[in-house]
Amino acid sequence: MESINFTEHVTPGVKICRRDDLYTFSAVAKPSADWTKYTSIVITSWCTGSTQFNCFLYSTNKNIEMVKATLSRKRSNHGRPKHCACQYTCNLDNEYHQIKGYLTQVGLSPLKDIKKDSCPQINKVIYPTRQSGKMAICSKMAYGSQEPIKLIEWFEYNRLMGVDRIITMVQLINRDAYKVLKYYNKTGLLDMDIFPSPLPGIDIKKNANCKIKDRTSCFKDYSQEELKDLPWRHFRRSSPQGEHDQMVALDHCQEKLQGYAFVANVDFDEFIVQSNLRNIKEYFNDTILPKYQNAAGFTLNHSYFLANWGISGDGFLQMTQYTQRVDPRYVNYKNVYIPSRTASTTTHELTPKSGFRRIYLKKHHIVVHHYRTCPPVAYWKNCMNFTRYEDKKMLKLEK
Repeated sequence: MESINFTEHVTPGVKICRRDDLYTFSAVAKPSADWTKYTSIVITSWCTGSTQFNCFLYSTNKNIEMVKATLSRKRSNHGRPKHCACQYTCNLDNEYHQIKGYLTQVGLSPLKDIKKDSCPQINKVIYPTRQSGKMAICSKMAYGSQEPIKLIEWFEYNRLMGVDRIITMVQLINRDAYKVLKYYNKTGLLDMDIFPSPLPGIDIKKNANCKIKDRTSCFKDYSQEELKDLPWRHFRRSSPQGEHDQMVALDHCQEKLQGYAFVANVDFDEFIVQSNLRNIKEYFNDTILPKYQNAAGFTLNHSYFLANWGISGDGFLQMTQYTQRVDPRYVNYKNVYIPSRTASTTTHELTPKSGFRRIYLKKHHIVVHHYRTCPPVAYWKNCMNFTRYEDKKMLKLEK
């Protein structure tokens, strides 16, 4: 370990420039099993994985200390994206470094003196706290054209179901949807973590680019109508690079939410529903977990309520308008996982830590309601002819 003193001001989270081999998104301290200290800092990034970096630890006493960075995770480069989702770990062996708040920022650089690096990556250190019995949602990314009333419905439903915290990464989005996100951010329910613009890894002409430094123009200049026909390529969806953008979001959520009892990976058109409309946080705590005491997480089947079938209910809520669904099925399933028992997650999968297992909840007492049009893939080619089941339980929630 090497130590130097610094006097210049360092702005947390601001990248001085863009490297070709790395873009760091967040730095989160990792607690010990008993939460008495923090043993490492995990830096979630886009990277090529080809460069050896050093960690530079900025402390409250104005020192910078260097330790070697370890590339602890690099997502599969299937499809050959330019930048993969990856994580670097900075181990904290000094007992002072393990105290919450002692380290304020962390930088990555291939050099041994970060002051000599013309393009360092520096982030503020986030310290998660234990949230026993609480539940959170990672809704990956908010982008494009979102209907504000549907967002409000989704947030209010999750509040009703006991969800304590939600994280989403915000990209270019219509202004009224952004106002909804800002409202729930002010209530303390939502963490809005802004994705970089343009996204790392490809030509800026090929993905949404907010030209103003503070990015406010991204959220004030566009209506829902203006964004509704913007091609998905502007947000890098349906591409290998886009898959890694999602992995960065999921890895960031897992680190930031590691103190929670349960974390659900669901999108803004997906609702976790218990058959008797029980509070889902309470249901996982007092019914599901006692039954599966070695669980790392739970896989939920999907009930699709297809807008192509037309409105069969009433009201202005999508959950009361669309009351016909397919039978719950093991397709595009989603997971609720226990962070302390889970090694990693993806949009549809989870990998348990040693000694724990993934539980498939196939008895349909708790499922994901997914409100959408028929997906444009072969499996759903004949969706208009699928058997329809009437399901009006959500009408009980209308008030």
